Amino acid sequence: MTIYGSILPGAMAIARSSFLTDKLTERAKFKIKVLDWCRDHDNNMSLTARHFGLGRATVQRWVKQLKRCGIIGLNEKSKRPKRTRTPITSSNTVLRIIQLRKKYPAWSKYKIKVLLKQEGIITSESTIGRILKRRGLINKKVSIKRRRAALSPKARFPKGLSISGPGDMIQIDTKYIMLTGGKKYYQFTAIDVLTKKRVLRVFSSQSSRNGAKFLEECMLSYPFVIKKIQTDNGAPFMKEFDRLCREKNIPHYWTHPRSPKENTYVEISHGADQREFYQQGNMSSILVTMQKRVKEWEYIWNNVRPHQALGYLTPNQYFWKLKTSNLATKDVIILQT
Repeated sequence: MTIYGSILPGAMAIARSSFLTDKLTERAKFKIKVLDWCRDHDNNMSLTARHFGLGRATVQRWVKQLKRCGIIGLNEKSKRPKRTRTPITSSNTVLRIIQLRKKYPAWSKYKIKVLLKQEGIITSESTIGRILKRRGLINKKVSIKRRRAALSPKARFPKGLSISGPGDMIQIDTKYIMLTGGKKYYQFTAIDVLTKKRVLRVFSSQSSRNGAKFLEECMLSYPFVIKKIQTDNGAPFMKEFDRLCREKNIPHYWTHPRSPKENTYVEISHGADQREFYQQGNMSSILVTMQKRVKEWEYIWNNVRPHQALGYLTPNQYFWKLKTSNLATKDVIILQT
């Protein structure tokens, strides 16, 4: 006699148990572990709760779930609301918003709102933003960048800021020193807006750490207290540089993007560096030599070179003049840009 198959006692229950186990989440498996421990300890829920670091009410709720719904009932239920809000914006408005966005992909929801208003379609910026988000018409990188900028706005110096004393405003920037073979050094420049006195240093990179080191050099080199600083939005003036400004309680003002005219004094001084220093054969591919030459140029700028803006005095002569005589009204600078 040939036996083709047989059913073992309890095989169906084992198969069903295996099927249910595969349907359980990791959290549900943990709940089963807790409830098994509770059953093995005379269903003492208080002891179980203390043992697993749970609330007694939590253990009670799991026991009720198991009795009411079985083992699958221990799985987490969806927390999605039974009734969700549905968009009430008309399909024509949605279509027009999408058309305008595709036609002008770089325009914000605020500009699109104005265009819609001109066509007699009244809707809010938030509604436009939600529609663009649902349709995948928002650049996530740009959106995150703008959100961060909105949450942490950069300080800009107020128009009409009066500069009446040394250190009232120090403008700082970097200048690329282009060497043969594509190599670059970076000249860090700080200039006092009123006296035109400068501090110059050369680094092999323009990291914010080097920016912070340069700021420390400025605080040691200037014979007066630095009261305010203005920089562009470059990498050297982020992170560690900005953190040091906050630690020293020095207000750090930023120029607007792509607005070099707001850093006029340091930009003009870089033009003088190019004409009077670098084009005169003072470049070197050896970092130590370059640093030495730039420090010598700093000395010439501050102590030898007459400045037309200072009545042909040197910055140090002008600084000592301010210390020994009253400041004339014409020597007060009002920053407008």
